[in-house]
Amino acid sequence: MFSKKKWMFAFVFVMLFFMLYKFENNDVLSTSYSTSLLEPQKPSEIYKKVVSWFTKSEDLINVSAPISSPPLIEYKSIQPFEDGAILSIEDSQDLYATENGLIIFTGYTKKTGKTLSILYDTGETATFGFVKEFHQLPYTTINAGDSFASADNEILYIKVEKDKKTLDTNELVGWLAETYEQ
Repeated sequence: MFSKKKWMFAFVFVMLFFMLYKFENNDVLSTSYSTSLLEPQKPSEIYKKVVSWFTKSEDLINVSAPISSPPLIEYKSIQPFEDGAILSIEDSQDLYATENGLIIFTGYTKKTGKTLSILYDTGETATFGFVKEFHQLPYTTINAGDSFASADNEILYIKVEKDKKTLDTNELVGWLAETYEQ
């Protein structure tokens, strides 16, 4: 069916070109489009231009300043759960470190399944649960922007301890927003 549309478009295009040629020869139009289109090198340029109208460009256009490191995670909503919060995520995503730090735990817990904890150089301890796989081993250092795990489920557990105090859900939203801006 798509090829029928192509043929119909080509037929209409040829008919419009033919009518343009006739109108210009009969002095109905005072343009010279048909003669410029029939010059030896012009059809290839016009072909490229027409093809560029219908093909989608694979180039990405930056609409903001470049991000020095990828965001920790993109999420849709956040709900309190135990000492932390549950993030609702849309697709499979890699988790990236926001600061330099040390992975202090990778394992399985009853409440949060596959879990990973990072002690950042800033003194914060971030714990991530319901992850799909670990990209780093325990007791390894990570740098800001390094991927340490991936989240494949629809949810991700997160808990952050700062100054020996566990952040509540509102503070977690602020913490995630700060990591998003870096």
